[in-house]
Amino acid sequence: MRILLINPNQYRFPPVIPLALEYLAGALEQSGYEYRILDLCFSAEPERDLRKAILDHKPDLAGLTVRQIDTVLYQNNEFFLDRIKDFVQVIHEQELKVVLGGAGFSIMPQAALDYTGADWGIFGPGENALVVLLDQLGNGRAEPGVRNGYQRTRHFACPRKKVIDYTPYLNNQGIVGFRTSSGCTEGCFFCTEGGKKLIFHTPEITARELAELRALGHVDFHLCDSEFNQNIKHCLAVCRAVRRYAPGIRWSLYMKPEPFSAELFGLLRESGAQSITLSLDARFMRNRRLPGLKHFFALAAREGIKVAVDLSLGGPGESPAAAGQCIDFLDSVEAATVGINTYYRVYPGTPLYHAVMKNRNLQKKLIRPGRGSGFLQPVFFNRLSETVIAGLIAGKAKFRIEGAEMLTNYQRVGNCGGPSGGTVRQGAG
Repeated sequence: MRILLINPNQYRFPPVIPLALEYLAGALEQSGYEYRILDLCFSAEPERDLRKAILDHKPDLAGLTVRQIDTVLYQNNEFFLDRIKDFVQVIHEQELKVVLGGAGFSIMPQAALDYTGADWGIFGPGENALVVLLDQLGNGRAEPGVRNGYQRTRHFACPRKKVIDYTPYLNNQGIVGFRTSSGCTEGCFFCTEGGKKLIFHTPEITARELAELRALGHVDFHLCDSEFNQNIKHCLAVCRAVRRYAPGIRWSLYMKPEPFSAELFGLLRESGAQSITLSLDARFMRNRRLPGLKHFFALAAREGIKVAVDLSLGGPGESPAAAGQCIDFLDSVEAATVGINTYYRVYPGTPLYHAVMKNRNLQKKLIRPGRGSGFLQPVFFNRLSETVIAGLIAGKAKFRIEGAEMLTNYQRVGNCGGPSGGTVRQGAG
Protein backbone atom coordinates (compact mmCIF):
# COMPACT_ATOMS: atom_id res chain seq x y z
CA MET A 1 0.00 0.00 0.00
CA ARG A 2 1.50 3.33 -1.09
CA ILE A 3 0.40 6.85 -0.12
CA LEU A 4 1.33 10.22 -1.59
CA LEU A 5 1.50 12.85 1.20
CA ILE A 6 0.93 16.34 -0.21
CA ASN A 7 1.54 19.80 1.18
CA PRO A 8 -0.77 22.09 -0.85
CA ASN A 9 -0.12 25.22 1.25
CA GLN A 10 1.30 28.00 -0.93
CA TYR A 11 0.75 30.84 1.53
CA ARG A 12 4.22 32.30 2.11
CA PHE A 13 3.89 35.03 4.77
CA PRO A 14 5.83 33.18 6.09
CA PRO A 15 6.09 29.84 4.30
CA VAL A 16 5.49 27.21 6.99
CA ILE A 17 7.33 23.89 6.91
CA PRO A 18 4.68 21.11 6.90
CA LEU A 19 5.69 19.59 10.22
CA ALA A 20 2.68 17.26 10.27
CA LEU A 21 3.92 15.42 7.17
CA GLU A 22 7.22 14.62 8.88
CA TYR A 23 5.43 13.03 11.83
CA LEU A 24 3.10 11.15 9.48
CA ALA A 25 6.11 9.89 7.53
CA GLY A 26 7.58 8.54 10.77
CA ALA A 27 4.33 6.75 11.61
CA LEU A 28 4.04 5.24 8.13
CA GLU A 29 7.63 4.04 8.07
CA GLN A 30 7.25 2.55 11.54
CA SER A 31 4.14 0.67 10.32
CA GLY A 32 5.76 -0.59 7.12
CA TYR A 33 3.85 1.56 4.64
CA GLU A 34 5.50 3.14 1.61
CA TYR A 35 5.06 6.88 1.15
CA ARG A 36 6.20 9.75 -1.05
CA ILE A 37 6.18 13.46 -0.19
CA LEU A 38 5.02 16.15 -2.62
CA ASP A 39 5.66 19.66 -1.32
CA LEU A 40 3.84 22.20 -3.51
CA CYS A 41 4.63 25.29 -1.43
CA PHE A 42 7.04 26.76 -3.99
CA SER A 43 5.67 25.06 -7.09
CA ALA A 44 5.03 27.34 -10.08
CA GLU A 45 2.61 24.80 -11.61
CA PRO A 46 1.17 22.79 -8.71
CA GLU A 47 -1.53 20.94 -10.69
CA ARG A 48 1.03 19.77 -13.24
CA ASP A 49 3.42 18.67 -10.49
CA LEU A 50 0.60 16.84 -8.73
CA ARG A 51 -0.38 14.92 -11.86
CA LYS A 52 3.25 14.02 -12.53
CA ALA A 53 3.78 12.75 -8.97
CA ILE A 54 0.71 10.51 -9.24
CA LEU A 55 1.86 9.10 -12.57
CA ASP A 56 5.43 8.58 -11.35
CA HIS A 57 4.70 7.03 -7.96
CA LYS A 58 1.36 5.30 -8.68
CA PRO A 59 0.07 5.62 -5.11
CA ASP A 60 -2.98 3.82 -3.75
CA LEU A 61 -4.12 6.89 -1.80
CA ALA A 62 -3.40 10.63 -1.69
CA GLY A 63 -3.27 12.59 1.58
CA LEU A 64 -3.62 16.38 1.73
CA THR A 65 -2.74 18.36 4.85
CA VAL A 66 -4.93 21.44 5.35
CA ARG A 67 -3.07 23.85 7.56
CA GLN A 68 -5.78 26.53 7.68
CA ILE A 69 -9.21 27.20 6.20
CA ASP A 70 -8.21 30.82 5.60
CA THR A 71 -5.66 33.34 6.87
CA VAL A 72 -7.83 34.14 9.95
CA LEU A 73 -7.07 37.83 9.42
CA TYR A 74 -9.83 40.27 8.50
CA GLN A 75 -7.51 42.44 6.45
CA ASN A 76 -6.67 40.88 3.06
CA ASN A 77 -8.24 37.57 4.02
CA GLU A 78 -7.50 34.56 1.81
CA PHE A 79 -9.77 31.50 1.71
CA PHE A 80 -7.79 28.30 1.06
CA LEU A 81 -10.40 25.58 0.63
CA ASP A 82 -11.12 26.49 -2.98
CA ARG A 83 -7.54 25.49 -3.84
CA ILE A 84 -7.88 22.31 -1.79
CA LYS A 85 -11.06 21.54 -3.74
CA ASP A 86 -9.14 22.02 -7.00
CA PHE A 87 -6.42 19.61 -5.87
CA VAL A 88 -9.00 17.02 -4.83
CA GLN A 89 -10.54 17.25 -8.28
CA VAL A 90 -7.15 16.75 -9.97
CA ILE A 91 -6.52 13.68 -7.81
CA HIS A 92 -9.96 12.25 -8.54
CA GLU A 93 -9.34 12.77 -12.26
CA GLN A 94 -6.41 10.37 -11.85
CA GLU A 95 -8.84 7.81 -10.37
CA LEU A 96 -7.30 8.14 -6.93
CA LYS A 97 -9.07 8.68 -3.60
CA VAL A 98 -8.17 11.42 -1.11
CA VAL A 99 -7.89 11.75 2.66
CA LEU A 100 -7.70 15.19 4.27
CA GLY A 101 -6.16 16.09 7.62
CA GLY A 102 -4.33 18.88 9.38
CA ALA A 103 -5.09 21.65 11.85
CA GLY A 104 -7.31 23.57 9.43
CA PHE A 105 -9.37 20.56 8.44
CA SER A 106 -9.91 19.69 12.11
CA ILE A 107 -11.68 23.01 12.77
CA MET A 108 -14.77 22.06 10.71
CA PRO A 109 -14.06 18.55 9.46
CA GLN A 110 -17.40 17.47 8.03
CA ALA A 111 -18.05 20.84 6.40
CA ALA A 112 -14.55 20.87 4.87
CA LEU A 113 -14.94 17.29 3.64
CA ASP A 114 -18.27 18.08 2.01
CA TYR A 115 -16.99 21.31 0.45
CA THR A 116 -13.88 19.80 -1.09
CA GLY A 117 -15.38 16.47 -2.13
CA ALA A 118 -12.60 14.41 -0.54
CA ASP A 119 -13.30 10.78 0.39
CA TRP A 120 -12.01 10.65 3.97
CA GLY A 121 -10.88 13.07 6.63
CA ILE A 122 -9.00 12.72 9.90
CA PHE A 123 -9.95 15.03 12.74
CA GLY A 124 -7.11 15.63 15.22
CA PRO A 125 -3.83 13.68 15.38
CA GLY A 126 -3.35 11.65 12.22
CA GLU A 127 -0.37 9.41 12.93
CA ASN A 128 -2.29 6.38 14.18
CA ALA A 129 -5.58 7.09 12.42
CA LEU A 130 -3.93 7.21 8.99
CA VAL A 131 -2.28 3.84 9.58
CA VAL A 132 -5.65 2.38 10.60
CA LEU A 133 -7.24 3.80 7.44
CA LEU A 134 -4.53 2.20 5.28
CA ASP A 135 -5.06 -1.11 7.10
CA GLN A 136 -8.77 -0.93 6.35
CA LEU A 137 -8.18 0.00 2.72
CA GLY A 138 -5.96 -3.02 2.37
CA ASN A 139 -8.75 -5.21 3.74
CA GLY A 140 -11.48 -3.49 1.72
CA ARG A 141 -13.29 -2.20 4.83
CA ALA A 142 -12.71 1.57 4.68
CA GLU A 143 -16.06 3.36 5.00
CA PRO A 144 -15.97 6.98 3.70
CA GLY A 145 -16.25 9.93 6.07
CA VAL A 146 -14.44 11.63 8.95
CA ARG A 147 -12.27 9.65 11.39
CA ASN A 148 -11.53 10.84 14.94
CA GLY A 149 -7.76 10.76 15.42
CA TYR A 150 -8.10 11.38 19.15
CA GLN A 151 -9.69 7.96 19.58
CA ARG A 152 -6.51 6.40 18.20
CA THR A 153 -3.92 8.50 20.02
CA ARG A 154 -2.90 8.53 23.68
CA HIS A 155 0.62 9.84 23.20
CA PHE A 156 3.08 10.65 20.43
CA ALA A 157 5.31 7.66 19.87
CA CYS A 158 6.26 8.03 16.21
CA PRO A 159 9.72 9.34 15.29
CA ARG A 160 9.85 12.41 13.09
CA LYS A 161 11.35 11.80 9.65
CA LYS A 162 13.10 14.71 8.00
CA VAL A 163 11.53 14.42 4.56
CA ILE A 164 11.03 18.11 3.67
CA ASP A 165 13.71 20.26 2.07
CA TYR A 166 13.92 23.19 4.49
CA THR A 167 16.19 25.27 2.25
CA PRO A 168 13.55 27.23 0.29
CA TYR A 169 11.61 27.87 3.50
CA LEU A 170 14.61 29.25 5.36
CA ASN A 171 15.65 31.28 2.32
CA ASN A 172 12.18 32.84 2.31
CA GLN A 173 12.06 33.81 5.98
CA GLY A 174 10.57 30.62 7.43
CA ILE A 175 11.73 28.82 10.55
CA VAL A 176 11.94 25.18 11.66
CA GLY A 177 9.10 24.06 13.92
CA PHE A 178 8.72 21.34 16.55
CA ARG A 179 6.10 20.29 19.08
CA THR A 180 5.87 19.00 22.64
CA SER A 181 2.09 18.62 22.96
CA SER A 182 -1.28 18.83 21.25
CA GLY A 183 -4.49 20.31 22.61
CA CYS A 184 -5.25 23.09 25.09
CA THR A 185 -6.98 23.42 28.46
CA GLU A 186 -7.98 27.06 28.00
CA GLY A 187 -11.32 28.38 26.75
CA CYS A 188 -10.48 31.63 24.92
CA PHE A 189 -13.71 33.00 23.50
CA PHE A 190 -12.61 32.90 19.85
CA CYS A 191 -10.30 29.86 19.75
CA THR A 192 -10.96 26.41 18.27
CA GLU A 193 -8.19 24.74 20.29
CA GLY A 194 -9.76 25.19 23.71
CA GLY A 195 -10.91 22.03 25.42
CA LYS A 196 -9.20 19.65 23.00
CA LYS A 197 -7.61 16.56 24.50
CA LEU A 198 -4.09 17.09 25.78
CA ILE A 199 -1.54 14.70 24.28
CA PHE A 200 2.10 15.04 25.31
CA HIS A 201 5.21 14.20 23.34
CA THR A 202 7.90 12.41 25.34
CA PRO A 203 10.43 15.12 26.39
CA GLU A 204 13.49 13.01 25.53
CA ILE A 205 12.12 12.27 22.04
CA THR A 206 11.51 15.98 21.48
CA ALA A 207 15.03 16.85 22.61
CA ARG A 208 16.68 14.14 20.50
CA GLU A 209 14.66 15.35 17.52
CA LEU A 210 16.06 18.85 18.05
CA ALA A 211 19.57 17.44 18.48
CA GLU A 212 19.32 15.67 15.12
CA LEU A 213 18.17 18.87 13.45
CA ARG A 214 20.91 20.86 15.13
CA ALA A 215 23.46 18.35 13.79
CA LEU A 216 22.19 19.24 10.32
CA GLY A 217 22.99 22.89 10.99
CA HIS A 218 19.64 24.19 12.28
CA VAL A 219 19.79 26.23 15.48
CA ASP A 220 16.66 28.43 15.33
CA PHE A 221 13.28 26.87 16.12
CA HIS A 222 9.67 27.80 16.82
CA LEU A 223 7.41 25.72 19.06
CA CYS A 224 4.12 24.74 17.37
CA ASP A 225 2.16 23.85 20.52
CA SER A 226 -1.03 25.84 21.12
CA GLU A 227 0.51 26.93 24.43
CA PHE A 228 3.64 25.48 26.02
CA ASN A 229 2.67 25.68 29.68
CA GLN A 230 -0.22 23.23 29.75
CA ASN A 231 1.48 21.22 32.49
CA ILE A 232 4.38 22.56 34.55
CA LYS A 233 5.90 19.14 35.21
CA HIS A 234 6.00 18.39 31.49
CA CYS A 235 7.45 21.84 30.71
CA LEU A 236 10.28 21.38 33.18
CA ALA A 237 11.06 17.93 31.78
CA VAL A 238 11.13 19.29 28.22
CA CYS A 239 13.50 22.12 29.14
CA ARG A 240 15.84 19.78 31.01
CA ALA A 241 15.88 17.34 28.09
CA VAL A 242 16.59 20.11 25.56
CA ARG A 243 19.35 21.47 27.80
CA ARG A 244 20.90 18.00 27.92
CA TYR A 245 20.53 16.78 24.34
CA ALA A 246 20.36 19.96 22.23
CA PRO A 247 22.41 22.68 23.93
CA GLY A 248 23.03 25.77 21.88
CA ILE A 249 19.69 25.97 20.08
CA ARG A 250 17.49 29.08 20.12
CA TRP A 251 13.73 28.83 20.24
CA SER A 252 10.52 30.82 20.55
CA LEU A 253 7.27 29.64 22.10
CA TYR A 254 3.68 30.44 22.98
CA MET A 255 2.51 30.60 26.59
CA LYS A 256 -0.67 31.42 28.47
CA PRO A 257 -0.53 33.59 31.62
CA GLU A 258 -0.53 30.63 34.00
CA PRO A 259 0.74 28.30 35.29
CA PHE A 260 4.38 29.38 35.53
CA SER A 261 7.19 29.41 38.06
CA ALA A 262 10.60 30.93 38.60
CA GLU A 263 12.11 27.50 38.01
CA LEU A 264 10.39 27.26 34.64
CA PHE A 265 11.71 30.62 33.47
CA GLY A 266 15.21 29.67 34.57
CA LEU A 267 15.07 26.40 32.66
CA LEU A 268 13.61 28.16 29.62
CA ARG A 269 16.68 30.38 29.52
CA GLU A 270 19.04 27.45 30.02
CA SER A 271 17.37 25.52 27.18
CA GLY A 272 17.77 28.42 24.76
CA ALA A 273 14.35 30.09 24.80
CA GLN A 274 14.66 33.57 23.34
CA SER A 275 11.12 34.90 23.21
CA ILE A 276 7.60 34.14 24.37
CA THR A 277 4.33 35.10 22.74
CA LEU A 278 1.87 35.56 25.60
CA SER A 279 -1.84 35.21 24.79
CA LEU A 280 -4.04 37.62 26.74
CA ASP A 281 -7.58 38.94 26.64
CA ALA A 282 -9.48 41.51 28.67
CA ARG A 283 -11.49 38.84 30.46
CA PHE A 284 -8.39 37.25 31.96
CA MET A 285 -7.03 40.61 33.03
CA ARG A 286 -10.35 41.56 34.57
CA ASN A 287 -10.98 38.29 36.42
CA ARG A 288 -7.48 37.46 37.61
CA ARG A 289 -5.18 39.35 39.93
CA LEU A 290 -2.70 41.48 38.01
CA PRO A 291 0.25 40.99 40.40
CA GLY A 292 0.69 37.45 39.05
CA LEU A 293 0.82 38.78 35.52
CA LYS A 294 3.37 41.41 36.54
CA HIS A 295 5.46 38.62 38.05
CA PHE A 296 5.35 36.74 34.74
CA PHE A 297 6.89 39.72 32.93
CA ALA A 298 9.40 40.31 35.71
CA LEU A 299 10.66 36.71 35.64
CA ALA A 300 10.99 36.79 31.85
CA ALA A 301 12.96 40.04 32.03
CA ARG A 302 15.22 38.63 34.75
CA GLU A 303 16.11 35.69 32.51
CA GLY A 304 16.58 37.86 29.42
CA ILE A 305 13.59 36.37 27.57
CA LYS A 306 11.58 38.84 25.50
CA VAL A 307 7.79 38.77 25.73
CA ALA A 308 5.50 39.68 22.85
CA VAL A 309 1.80 39.90 23.65
CA ASP A 310 -1.12 38.82 21.49
CA LEU A 311 -3.90 40.92 23.03
CA SER A 312 -7.54 40.18 22.17
CA LEU A 313 -9.94 43.05 22.83
CA GLY A 314 -13.59 43.71 22.09
CA GLY A 315 -15.10 40.38 23.02
CA PRO A 316 -18.79 40.04 23.91
CA GLY A 317 -19.61 42.15 26.96
CA GLU A 318 -16.35 44.13 26.92
CA SER A 319 -16.26 47.92 26.80
CA PRO A 320 -13.79 50.43 25.31
CA ALA A 321 -12.95 51.39 28.91
CA ALA A 322 -11.85 47.81 29.66
CA ALA A 323 -9.71 47.86 26.52
CA GLY A 324 -8.06 51.07 27.67
CA GLN A 325 -7.27 49.57 31.08
CA CYS A 326 -5.61 46.55 29.45
CA ILE A 327 -3.50 48.78 27.24
CA ASP A 328 -2.43 50.98 30.17
CA PHE A 329 -1.42 47.93 32.19
CA LEU A 330 0.66 46.43 29.38
CA ASP A 331 2.29 49.77 28.77
CA SER A 332 3.56 49.61 32.36
CA VAL A 333 5.29 46.19 32.10
CA GLU A 334 8.26 44.89 30.15
CA ALA A 335 6.48 43.71 27.03
CA ALA A 336 8.62 44.01 23.92
CA THR A 337 5.65 44.40 21.59
CA VAL A 338 1.86 44.15 21.86
CA GLY A 339 -0.32 43.20 18.90
CA ILE A 340 -4.01 44.04 19.32
CA ASN A 341 -6.70 42.09 17.56
CA THR A 342 -10.37 43.12 17.51
CA TYR A 343 -11.54 41.17 14.45
CA TYR A 344 -12.33 37.55 15.29
CA ARG A 345 -12.88 34.72 12.84
CA VAL A 346 -16.07 33.02 14.05
CA TYR A 347 -15.92 29.22 14.20
CA PRO A 348 -18.80 26.92 15.21
CA GLY A 349 -18.36 25.47 18.69
CA THR A 350 -16.39 28.35 20.17
CA PRO A 351 -17.72 30.50 23.05
CA LEU A 352 -17.89 33.43 20.63
CA TYR A 353 -20.07 31.47 18.21
CA HIS A 354 -22.49 30.42 20.94
CA ALA A 355 -22.69 33.98 22.32
CA VAL A 356 -23.39 35.44 18.89
CA MET A 357 -26.01 32.84 17.98
CA LYS A 358 -27.93 33.61 21.18
CA ASN A 359 -27.84 37.41 20.86
CA ARG A 360 -29.28 39.31 17.89
CA ASN A 361 -27.45 42.48 18.88
CA LEU A 362 -24.14 40.63 18.64
CA GLN A 363 -25.18 39.22 15.27
CA LYS A 364 -25.24 42.80 13.99
CA LYS A 365 -21.49 42.89 14.64
CA LEU A 366 -20.78 40.09 12.15
CA ILE A 367 -18.94 40.87 8.93
CA ARG A 368 -19.08 38.54 5.94
CA PRO A 369 -16.37 39.62 3.47
CA GLY A 370 -16.98 36.60 1.23
CA ARG A 371 -19.92 34.63 -0.10
CA GLY A 372 -21.96 32.03 1.71
CA SER A 373 -24.34 32.05 4.65
CA GLY A 374 -22.58 29.53 6.91
CA PHE A 375 -19.31 29.80 8.78
CA LEU A 376 -17.01 27.75 6.56
CA GLN A 377 -16.46 30.88 4.48
CA PRO A 378 -14.81 33.64 6.58
CA VAL A 379 -17.12 35.43 9.02
CA PHE A 380 -15.72 38.01 11.45
CA PHE A 381 -16.98 39.56 14.68
CA ASN A 382 -15.97 43.12 15.54
CA ARG A 383 -17.12 45.51 18.24
CA LEU A 384 -14.15 47.89 18.52
CA SER A 385 -13.13 49.80 15.42
CA GLU A 386 -9.53 50.40 14.41
CA THR A 387 -10.18 54.11 14.99
CA VAL A 388 -11.03 53.46 18.65
CA ILE A 389 -7.95 51.27 19.15
CA ALA A 390 -5.72 53.76 17.36
CA GLY A 391 -6.87 56.43 19.80
CA LEU A 392 -6.16 54.20 22.79
CA ILE A 393 -2.61 53.35 21.68
CA ALA A 394 -1.66 56.80 20.38
CA GLY A 395 1.87 57.63 21.52
CA LYS A 396 2.53 54.14 22.89
CA ALA A 397 5.33 52.78 20.70
CA LYS A 398 5.14 49.10 21.68
CA PHE A 399 1.53 48.71 20.48
CA ARG A 400 0.26 47.93 17.00
CA ILE A 401 -3.02 46.89 15.39
CA GLU A 402 -2.73 43.29 14.19
CA GLY A 403 -2.97 42.75 10.45
CA ALA A 404 -1.44 46.10 9.50
CA GLU A 405 2.00 44.57 8.90
CA MET A 406 3.25 41.20 7.71
CA LEU A 407 5.62 40.18 10.50
CA THR A 408 5.70 37.42 13.10
CA ASN A 409 6.49 38.08 16.75
CA TYR A 410 9.88 36.36 16.55
CA GLN A 411 10.76 38.86 13.81
CA ARG A 412 9.43 41.82 15.75
CA VAL A 413 11.51 41.06 18.83
CA GLY A 414 14.61 40.34 16.72
CA ASN A 415 15.56 36.81 17.73
CA CYS A 416 15.83 33.29 16.31
CA GLY A 417 18.00 34.20 13.38
CA GLY A 418 15.95 37.22 12.41
CA PRO A 419 14.06 36.09 9.29
CA SER A 420 10.75 37.86 8.86
CA GLY A 421 7.46 36.09 8.59
CA GLY A 422 3.76 36.81 8.51
CA THR A 423 0.85 37.43 10.73
CA VAL A 424 -0.47 33.87 10.51
CA ARG A 425 0.40 31.98 13.66
CA GLN A 426 2.77 29.03 13.30
CA GLY A 427 1.14 25.64 13.43
CA ALA A 428 1.83 21.98 13.05
CA GLY A 429 0.07 21.57 9.73
